[in-house]
Amino acid sequence: MKYHSIIFLYILLFSTSKGFAWDAPKFKVIIDPGHGGYNQSPFEEFGDKYDILSGKYLEKFKQGASYKERHEREIVLMLSKEVNRVLDLTKTESGFLEFKKIAAKYTKSEIKPIYFDSQLTRTDDYSMFTFKDGEDMNGKYRLYDFPDKKTGKKQLGRISWINQQKPHLIVSIHLNPSYPGHPGGMAAVIAPPYAVFQKLRLISRGKMNDSSFAKSPYYNWLQFVGNWSHLENAIADTWIYFHGYWPDKSGKKTDKSKFTGYRHNMITWKYADPIGWEKLAKLGGKGPYAVSHEDFIARGSFWNRERGQGEKWRRSGGREGFGGDNFYASNELLRFVQYGLSDSLRKENGRPIKLGPIQTPYISTYSLPTYTNAICAFLEIGYIDNDRDMKILMGNPKIVAESLAVGIYSLFRGIKPIKKKYMPYIPQGKKVGFEKYETLDKKNYFHEVAE
Repeated sequence: MKYHSIIFLYILLFSTSKGFAWDAPKFKVIIDPGHGGYNQSPFEEFGDKYDILSGKYLEKFKQGASYKERHEREIVLMLSKEVNRVLDLTKTESGFLEFKKIAAKYTKSEIKPIYFDSQLTRTDDYSMFTFKDGEDMNGKYRLYDFPDKKTGKKQLGRISWINQQKPHLIVSIHLNPSYPGHPGGMAAVIAPPYAVFQKLRLISRGKMNDSSFAKSPYYNWLQFVGNWSHLENAIADTWIYFHGYWPDKSGKKTDKSKFTGYRHNMITWKYADPIGWEKLAKLGGKGPYAVSHEDFIARGSFWNRERGQGEKWRRSGGREGFGGDNFYASNELLRFVQYGLSDSLRKENGRPIKLGPIQTPYISTYSLPTYTNAICAFLEIGYIDNDRDMKILMGNPKIVAESLAVGIYSLFRGIKPIKKKYMPYIPQGKKVGFEKYETLDKKNYFHEVAE
């Protein structure tokens, strides 16, 4: 009996001193450093978005932006590791005291106990390894599921892995290229809700006037085809969203030579179509695999999810006026970065050197904001070819990471930022209502994704 008491005391002391079970509310956060792989050729064999119907990859792997000696995949990995390090402080009671000191630079609000179970989607990139000719460089970095090149066994992509973790929050960090005269800065990346795609579908069919979209906050759609208008690009994305195919420029006809796949079936999660869906997809006709808006029927668990309350909260309305909790979380973290850097960038006259502005969000059918249930803060944290912004970001990685970590804390707890002079952006300091997702229809929406 005495022996067991000693063992119990040892475990108690060990767990308390190391913080394995200290008494703090626990939240799961995934930090995603964008990209990591390589534009390997031919993309049909080594790309991304593996299509089980054709047995091929449908597009090149996006290895990220580069400019001179700067590589997005390397810079965002460095920043993400630092963010993860700061969040890891909360895993122990003694570490949390250090985290409180960091947070005190931003707020006088009480910093209540919290435990962030933080994980990275990658800790390296392809350039850190030596590969043989014909070897798959992208296996560790793909977003979507894919077959092992040697065994053919399905491997989980990043999205499937993230969903298996059932996180509350995803923070995906990227850098963007710009163009001559671009002001630099940073921007959020968001995916619209089902209702916006439905409106665009009606416009495409001539059932609704174009002006209803022009007045929408989603009008500033990503122009991924440069000589197409915002509306034409939005309608193209709508076809991809509903049908897996591109349309022609008119947005009236399917371009059957451009198939992008049924993306909700390219990942392992609750909302994939049931076994045998491939046969139905090949048959086509009216239903969820139709190639025209007139024949399409939004049927199945994925489309029920898309129309559900959880996705309305994540992607519609919210504190920014549109974009839901995803957009608020993204913009709020960007405001914290701008806020955190302000004190370290002062000139002799007392005014700060300014980063470029927080731009309007990029709007498209982006993967992480769409195919996860967590709140998704997708950040273009800088423009890789803007020398001023990159000098500031790369010269102050610790401050950037601390700003993001305190911003993440604020999304869960809410804090009132200390007022400063010359600040172009002040964080709102309002928390996201994570609780409503945890009790949606008496279920935990964050857990539902993989159950």
